Amino acid sequence: MGEVTNAYVTVKNNGTVDLPDTCALLRAIDEDREHPDKKRCVDMLPAQSQVNLKLTVDSQYKVDTIIQVDITSNETILLRLDQQSCKDISLFGGTPSDVGIVKPIP
Repeated sequence: MGEVTNAYVTVKNNGTVDLPDTCALLRAIDEDREHPDKKRCVDMLPAQSQVNLKLTVDSQYKVDTIIQVDITSNETILLRLDQQSCKDISLFGGTPSDVGIVKPIP
């Protein structure tokens, strides 16, 4: 692996219908080899719930990159976002302590 890029993503279901097989997939423009943690899923994301997920891609060493996250339910893309990667995750609040736990939206 070259350099890993981590992204902590909060997936929210603000709707009134439960979302089965909800996944987040991380990509990087300079992605090298496929990292086993680039995709994370929950079996069901109930309405008015959220989950924090940690995603990882293998990117090129010492190269700034743009990352993209796809949110899907039953393999249908619900949302696609991209952003310049950040060198210091603590700028955005640090590492969540509740990764992978589905909970009600506060």
